[in-house]
Amino acid sequence: MKTEFYETAVRLGYYGIERSGLVGKKDNVRKYWEDISIKLCIRPAIEKLLDQKKKLRIVDFGCGGGEGFELLTHIPVNNPVDSFNKEFVLDPADIEIYYGLDLSGSMIEQGLVNYGRNDNVMFEQHDLAKGLPLTIGPSYDIYFSSYASLSHLSFDELATLTEQVMMHMGSTGCIIFDLLGKYSPEWPRYWRGSSGEKKPYNMAYLYPEEERTDDRIETFECSFWSPDELRGLIETAAFNCGRKTGTIMNDRSIFVGRHMDTGIFNDSSRRYRYQVNRLFDRDFRGVLDELEVDLDYMQPLAADLPQGARERVNNYKKQWNYVIAFIESLQEGNRVLMGNILSHSAPLLAEDLEMISWLYKNAARFPVADFWASIMGPQIACVLRNCEMNYPDAFGCGHGLFCVVEVTG
Repeated sequence: MKTEFYETAVRLGYYGIERSGLVGKKDNVRKYWEDISIKLCIRPAIEKLLDQKKKLRIVDFGCGGGEGFELLTHIPVNNPVDSFNKEFVLDPADIEIYYGLDLSGSMIEQGLVNYGRNDNVMFEQHDLAKGLPLTIGPSYDIYFSSYASLSHLSFDELATLTEQVMMHMGSTGCIIFDLLGKYSPEWPRYWRGSSGEKKPYNMAYLYPEEERTDDRIETFECSFWSPDELRGLIETAAFNCGRKTGTIMNDRSIFVGRHMDTGIFNDSSRRYRYQVNRLFDRDFRGVLDELEVDLDYMQPLAADLPQGARERVNNYKKQWNYVIAFIESLQEGNRVLMGNILSHSAPLLAEDLEMISWLYKNAARFPVADFWASIMGPQIACVLRNCEMNYPDAFGCGHGLFCVVEVTG
């Protein structure tokens, strides 16, 4: 039959509607903000391990369909300008074994579909609340988790798992924690209480807004973490296991967390993530008026926010809004306001804004159909992202509290 190939292609979904990255699980913010943040945070630790070993052993806690394998093998090299022939720090061939663990049988089945042909990839269904599985085998170099998979555990469960990992690990290695931040502007009602205390959570953001009905949204329990309490857990585990640790923590997605848009946990939807998704997309333009950050809804509960977290949120709000005001003044040709913004911006942000100004003034050099959508928008989104990533430490005020622990001894 002449159309046989096309019939097969249609059945496989190749001719379905191509959805943009404005919404959904793997939207533009996930790909160009959150994934990038994770990759750059773990790159130094992986480079150090590769200097010591030819191949790495990796276990992925809450692996889903094996997304950690994809993420870890697409970390850009440190100096891409001078590394034309090497794109990524860790190639699949550099991995001795990637061992994915997940509670969901469906996730394990999907992982086998995605990576079952890779000889160095394995999956197992397992409940991490019960600790490490007996089948885990020899020690690993990287004990990896991403996107709040370990927030399904309580404080005691995560403490037990962490100690087991440190006992199981060889002489050196690293543990990657990625937990829900306790002090995110997404959920002011959760600012009180202790870390590791489980509270209701959902993934309603996976559905389009019109489909977020009560019968479709499944609620489950997760724990929300502050840096101090996570650091205390790690230090206690290290002491009990006779280990030494070096810890780096970052806040990720302070204003572009998934539930800023839904408003489910703060009754005040702020669609900053959607607008940043538009900035990253080459076909759409962000709406500047809807990008200006307004956190007035937080004021009634501001006393529950620790001083460090409060100062970080307010500082980032100021820097973020400087970016939006600078773009508006650039359009209006208001050089006085532009100069004032530059003088009050953090040094790295001021450099980024100067670059944005140069792009705008040299728009004619870029032969694209829509300069604002293709050039300016993505760069503005990167400036907002870099401003967050330039902060040196964490206060638990992001959607994600990301932590890299290098273990020795």
